[in-house]
Parts: sequence; structure tokens; C-alpha cells
Amino acid sequence: MTRPSRARRGDPERALLDAGRRLFARRGYEAVSIDEIAAEAGLAKGLLYYYFTGKRALYLEVVRAAGEELAARTAPDPDLPPGERTAAVLDAVIAWAKEYGESTRLLLAQNTGADPELRAIVQAGRDRQAEMMLDGLRRTGAELGKPPLPDTPLLRHAVHGWIAFIEAVLAQWLEKPDVSERELRTLFLHAAGGFLAAARRTNPGPTQ
Repeated sequence: MTRPSRARRGDPERALLDAGRRLFARRGYEAVSIDEIAAEAGLAKGLLYYYFTGKRALYLEVVRAAGEELAARTAPDPDLPPGERTAAVLDAVIAWAKEYGESTRLLLAQNTGADPELRAIVQAGRDRQAEMMLDGLRRTGAELGKPPLPDTPLLRHAVHGWIAFIEAVLAQWLEKPDVSERELRTLFLHAAGGFLAAARRTNPGPTQ
């Protein structure tokens, strides 16, 4: 039996993804059975094997789909003034975290170290976010007439560090939302300035 391509994803596949996302995030991968996922989706168990071949394949697709949704929501809007783009992206990240809180926990709080395939999916999402940020920095600098930002390993480490900081804070905030979204966005903006300033000022010395 040939599995449908993702381009032809239909309602049963969507229902299974949504059911898996809810159950995995609520109880963890090991504790959830295929029967429970099918029941949650209101579908026959055989459909899960048709679309995903098994629980693990569904799990990986749940995490991948969450990352794709985040990327779609956080693509910078070129029509916004340069000074507003990063704030808009951060607003989108926070809104996504609230709306897709279960997926957010899968992406941000998941220990992926023992699972190379899962780690690769999560890292691909982080790399995609980093490239969007670097591209946004270059575009904003050009529009403001600033010198081109050198694309150095140090800068890339700083950008990835900022993303990791956002992930850690969001994961904690979802468990204990004791600050406002505006305060959260302001924290992320100030942190971005700190990471970038540190990258510009640091002299890594000669390569050994």
C-alpha cells in the first residue's frame, strides 16, 4: 500500500496528528498507545498504520509539523518597518507557544539527546530559525544604511544562543505564566541586543 504524499494530506491524517500531539505532550511518548491515539482521533487503528506506519513515525511527524508551523508564523514581514520586524516575530512566537502549547513543549522541553532522528528534526527547526534571523539582520542593516554584518561563526553561535534562551524561557513561562506577553517580548528583545553586542565585541583570537 502506498502512503499518500504530505501534499495530499487529508482529514484522517490531520486528525491523527492532532490526537498524537495532544496525547504525547500530555503523557509522553512511552505512555501513549496506538489504540488511544486512534480513539482520540475517532478513527480505526488501521488508519494510523496507513498514514504513518506506526507510533514512532507519527511522533516524529508531530514534532516536525510543529516546527513547520512555527517557521510559517515567524517569517519576517518585509512590509513592516525595520524596527518593528523583530518585535512582530517575537509576538508570533509567543502567540504560537500559547496556541500550540502542547507542541511547544514537545519542541522546547523535549530531551532529544538519546534519539538522533528526533534531535535532527528539532535541530533543523532551530537552524531554520537562525537563518531567518540572520537574513533579517542583513536586510535590516542594508535598509538602515549600516555596514554589512559579517557572517562569522561567532555571530552564528550568538544567534543560536539567543534562540536557545527563548526556548528555555518559553518552556518555563508555559508552566508558570507569571509575566505578561509584553514583558516577555521586551526581555527577548533586550537579550537579542546583548547576544549580538557580545558577538561584535568579542575577539576570538587566532584559530588554533
